[in-house]
Amino acid sequence: PNLQLGLSLSAPSPMNNVSSFAQRTAFAFVGLLMLFLVFLLVRCFRILLDPYSRMPASSWTDHKEGLERGQFDYALV
Repeated sequence: PNLQLGLSLSAPSPMNNVSSFAQRTAFAFVGLLMLFLVFLLVRCFRILLDPYSRMPASSWTDHKEGLERGQFDYALV
């Protein structure tokens, strides 16, 4: 007499397929998040090591539109 309790591991059930699909989807999502985190870490370290290489040569004060530098109608607090 061979007693089996409920689920057998060899026969795939529809619920097992759904859970494996959800598990694979979750692992893929976590993997993409890890890749995005590594990309952001590399970018932040590159900015920290050489912050001025990414800045443009011109600034917003080079392109004045009728206002001289330092003259504003309002003051920023």
